[in-house]
Amino acid sequence: MGETENILEGNGKTKGGSYPRAVKIWLIVGLIMVVGQIVIGGITRLTESGLSITEWEPLTGAMPPLNAADWQTEFQKYQASPQYEKIFADISMDDFKFIYFWEWFHRQWARFMGLVFVVGFLVFWRKGWLDPPLMRRLGVVVLLAATAASFGWIMVASGLIDRPWVDAYKLTLHLSLGIILFSYLLWTTLKVVQPNVPTFPQNNVDKWRWPINIVLGVQLILGGIMSGARTALVYPEWPLMKGKFVPAAITDISAWSVDNLVYYEASPFQPALIQFLHRMTAYGLIIIVLIYLYQAFTKVRSPLLVKTNTLLIILLITQALLGIATVVNSSGQVPVGLGVAHQVGAIALVGIVVYWNYILRPGTLLRTVDK
Repeated sequence: MGETENILEGNGKTKGGSYPRAVKIWLIVGLIMVVGQIVIGGITRLTESGLSITEWEPLTGAMPPLNAADWQTEFQKYQASPQYEKIFADISMDDFKFIYFWEWFHRQWARFMGLVFVVGFLVFWRKGWLDPPLMRRLGVVVLLAATAASFGWIMVASGLIDRPWVDAYKLTLHLSLGIILFSYLLWTTLKVVQPNVPTFPQNNVDKWRWPINIVLGVQLILGGIMSGARTALVYPEWPLMKGKFVPAAITDISAWSVDNLVYYEASPFQPALIQFLHRMTAYGLIIIVLIYLYQAFTKVRSPLLVKTNTLLIILLITQALLGIATVVNSSGQVPVGLGVAHQVGAIALVGIVVYWNYILRPGTLLRTVDK
């Protein structure tokens, strides 16, 4: 018997075989909050607010400065950081309050998410509404959230020693963990809200799942590094990069060194390489998806898959256009509005790809051939 068939009433599910409505709403709210956390994190990064709070205080840090003396204390801590000394030595108290707010809000949102999860979990566990399979999945969610939070502080700490910014690679790891958390929680929510999807003939189009998943994963990682290293500021143009399709910085063999990858601010090599790869991977992803869509639309007669595929290509093209718009408008600084929109687009794209995987998952759908 399948996972959803051997759960009896009183052990998580109702008489109709589904979870209580309150559990479904709780999971959806949690999913929305994770998206909010990723978006707030993007704003924090783009406004260079991430290093404004120089200490990690999970409990006492929930309270912001409440008076002038408290603000002066926090400001003095920031003034001792490399970012203040090397970049923002002329920052005013009002400007400091602005960047402090976004980092505090980012952390506070994480605390609020934890509170919502813990309260909901305890209530539903006490009522017996969480069956063992869901409990195991929620345990993974907690582990992913804790890991993402821990790497968040490691990421911030990377900019409080010598280099006055968050390390691009550590930021990418933190963002990747956030996206993995979102994806896993979405999958868990789908199993609760929509445990059975309509069956349809797949006609071998599901073979595109892994190529698309892998290329999208690589693209998200490259996008995180590109964002963290602010490579758009070095090459704020499209479709060429300083007049060339393949930038000169990566055709110079002598530039290929570990130091240039690690200390990416000292050379145009890493910004050129990462942005070039990000562009090429985007082109490759679009081509792969278009080939898949041609096969899917000609081989499969499923309204559900047609709607999902239509949304997939719309989001993919929109995300590509937002990426181009962000790059070409990154003269001097990355535009916050476009940068956040591009990050929201990435989350939306991941969401539809997760759902696409969900309706094509093995062992769920019919394998008949459409005559």
